[in-house]
Amino acid sequence: MITVNSISGGKTSSFLAVNYPADYNLFSLVSVADKKLTPIDKKFVQIISDKIGKEFIGTVEKDQTLKCVLDLEQILGTEIKWLCGDSFEQIIKKASGYLPNVMARFCTSEMKLKPIAEYCRNEIKETVLMRLGIRYDEENRVNYENTDFKFNVGKSENGRNKWLTEKYRELEYPLVDDKIEHYQIYKWSLSSGIDFPNDSNCVGCFHKQVQQLRKNWDDEPVKMQWFADQETGKKKFKKEMNFNKIKTIGLQKDFIFGGGSSCNSGGCTD
Repeated sequence: MITVNSISGGKTSSFLAVNYPADYNLFSLVSVADKKLTPIDKKFVQIISDKIGKEFIGTVEKDQTLKCVLDLEQILGTEIKWLCGDSFEQIIKKASGYLPNVMARFCTSEMKLKPIAEYCRNEIKETVLMRLGIRYDEENRVNYENTDFKFNVGKSENGRNKWLTEKYRELEYPLVDDKIEHYQIYKWSLSSGIDFPNDSNCVGCFHKQVQQLRKNWDDEPVKMQWFADQETGKKKFKKEMNFNKIKTIGLQKDFIFGGGSSCNSGGCTD
């Protein structure tokens, strides 16, 4: 069976890629169409554009995360395939303006899982064995049944979309199997030569704790403002409070930043 490593740009999935070589390494980029988020470095923008095969405007992931994926590719000595679906703005528009949240995580489905599932189905063209970067100390996130995806397979005679739910992967969790925990990966990261961000995945992800989001207002104000700008009327990413409110709360100095909970969908792995 063809093996695939799901890459996020964080420490854990990078450790996975280095220590458990696969036939394919796939990274799915969360893109936005807001030019206020375009990096200043034009060379960097061109490199990412070449990687995803279309114009790169910006992302609500840390730019540092993208640089980590580029550095990881050099360490591996083999290609990481970059994928990129619809922009965040496009998926919100398709959802009639509704924002993703803990109960409706369509951002992960559309921007992480969909590009990877479609690549496996349309390019690899067989069910793959996919490794996810989930550690032994977060075994609660393991889900061996998350193997299917609902694919758009064309139009019916009346013009409606035709859908097919199909299995595209088997799942494997080698870090859980081999009892690899956070400290081992942290020690590896210090000698890896990669400058990993303290907080991975989208800076405004609603799975992050409020204190982490408050810290991200200090570290990534332009990207956090993008999340705040999406919250119009009564719409919110997090039920506790909106992003403009999060900006105003006090910063808890003893909070362990970068150590919060993660999504268990198998798309945004650390």
